[in-house]
Amino acid sequence: MPTSINIQKWSYAVCMVLLLALLTSKFMLTVSMIALIVLGGINVFQEGKTAWTRFATNRAYWMTTAIFFIVFLSGLYSSDLSYFLVHLRIKLPFLLMPLAFGLLPIFSLRQYNSLFYWLLVLITISSIGVLINYALNYETFNLYIKQSRAIPTPINHIRYSLLTAVAILGGFLLFQKKFYLKYQQERWAILMMTLFLVISIHLLSVRSGLLALYLSAFVLTMQWIWQTKRYKLGIAVLFLIISLPIFAFFQVKSFRTQLELTLHNVHKFQSGVVGEYSDTQRLVSYEMGLEATQKSPYFGVGMGDIRQEIEAAYQKHYPKLKYKLPHNQFLYFYTGTGLVGMLAFIACFLFPLFYRRHYQNPLFLGLYTIIFCSFMVEATIETAIGTAFYIFFILLSLNFLSGNAANR
Repeated sequence: MPTSINIQKWSYAVCMVLLLALLTSKFMLTVSMIALIVLGGINVFQEGKTAWTRFATNRAYWMTTAIFFIVFLSGLYSSDLSYFLVHLRIKLPFLLMPLAFGLLPIFSLRQYNSLFYWLLVLITISSIGVLINYALNYETFNLYIKQSRAIPTPINHIRYSLLTAVAILGGFLLFQKKFYLKYQQERWAILMMTLFLVISIHLLSVRSGLLALYLSAFVLTMQWIWQTKRYKLGIAVLFLIISLPIFAFFQVKSFRTQLELTLHNVHKFQSGVVGEYSDTQRLVSYEMGLEATQKSPYFGVGMGDIRQEIEAAYQKHYPKLKYKLPHNQFLYFYTGTGLVGMLAFIACFLFPLFYRRHYQNPLFLGLYTIIFCSFMVEATIETAIGTAFYIFFILLSLNFLSGNAANR
């Protein structure tokens, strides 16, 4: 049906805008998500029962939606209603976006791949600007790194580095698949942009992005070895993955400084010194999160009360420090919703990966690895951009995989 094709094209265009918005505008990000919800609703009138069935029979969508209700239920025992409503507002995409992507027409392989191509172009262009700025302020920004500060990026440096890791992952897989839009020569442009971003992510030296890049590369290489049984080549690739950070340590000043700083900060924390270091303060946030959870280990303190309980723990143990909420998504849920809520969240998080063996798709597996790394070093989905980052890539892939069994 022509109208259905138009809905698919409009959805694809909105996704392109959303990727741009991740780097530029929270307002445009919100508008893009609302547009996808509206398009999903319109598509119900185009496809009728088919659209509803596609959503209703895909349990991965339902499990993603369940994350909203885990947070919602914690409001029943949260005394700070206003802060609880802040959490609920940030989690609204978990309630609405799975429905939207479930009702939308299924993205084609070409559309799915070209969205990652678009991301690669966007990150490459922005990285050129970031590196020019770095080169013009070389000594100043290297001093920033020594002070546990980040080189300026268009958005939060952690999320920017994670988006860069996603772009690199997508770039390598697009090159491997021999993907191009119009000209075969585009494959080499894809490879050049990908290699450029590999250099860029090392120069920026944001540990979250580097960890995500290396861990996803390791996981996908192990998957490739398992599937192809090409052990010699696989071992050679693993050797290259291990060798690259060693080479960067000796050749990239910002990378070496960041690693040395990390080891220094860990030593400081073990010696009982916290100071103004991001690493030591992150470790304290873990400690205080666990401390606050002791009040209610099974059901947590409630997402609405997590701020005041963490602040109380800081006042007791670190009164001179400004409180920080746990910089770990799993620990955040443990503190707010207890052991029961955390286990439920982990189940909801992992379900889409194993549902219908989606882990067999390398890009989806790589995305999950990157998101897992993000969860280990920050409370990703406690911010609007972090939620959009998580929800978009997971749901886009679920939409594509639901109608493309051969690509699982």
